[in-house]
Amino acid sequence: MTNPSEEKMAVTESLPVVDAVRRELEIDEQVLDGRPRVRAVLTLTTHLSRSPAQLWPLLTDPARLARWFGPVDGELVEGGTFRGPRGARGRIETVEAPHRLSLVWEREGVADPLLIRLDPEDDGTTALSLRHTALLDRQDFARGGPGLAAMDWEIALLALAAETDGWRDTCQQEVPVPTADWLDGPDGAGLVRAWSVRWAAQALAAGVDEETVRRGENATVHAFEG
Repeated sequence: MTNPSEEKMAVTESLPVVDAVRRELEIDEQVLDGRPRVRAVLTLTTHLSRSPAQLWPLLTDPARLARWFGPVDGELVEGGTFRGPRGARGRIETVEAPHRLSLVWEREGVADPLLIRLDPEDDGTTALSLRHTALLDRQDFARGGPGLAAMDWEIALLALAAETDGWRDTCQQEVPVPTADWLDGPDGAGLVRAWSVRWAAQALAAGVDEETVRRGENATVHAFEG
């Protein structure tokens, strides 16, 4: 049984920025069209000290998105299509404002399901969950692991937390804005390394062999080196 004082400490204790996100990874192998594939389901969950109604416009209003995520053009309504930063594009599948946004996220010719949930907490905060289901060529997964697929979402959640000051209660500090210059600097590089280590740990827990895990971890870090 949890001691009440211990439970309170768990809630109020400051976390480092890298641990403001909880990560989960599910992996299974498939053969599609005669090609070996890896289906990787990456889930990132964090708490933000804003209500779902306050966060919803930041995910669905292009002008608000541009302030922290980057330029998004299109119709962000059910059935609408859009173009996002770095060549991304997609289609909105379902909208349940202000709690659920399901879409197809396409980049470099690969279209993946993406689900964003905003679940209200009793204290007025939000548990935000981002679930990206990536179907990867087995060789690509062996080279890059899950970290490469997850890194853009790690950066996005950091940017959202900075825009909303949403980790103030969790981290008890101002979080950095992940600009390109910051990511190229020592603080950004350190956080990329920490993210990569944590996704490597998830891959190990999911049954990926050690050699493949370390290769993917290093590939993720090198991909973001300035």
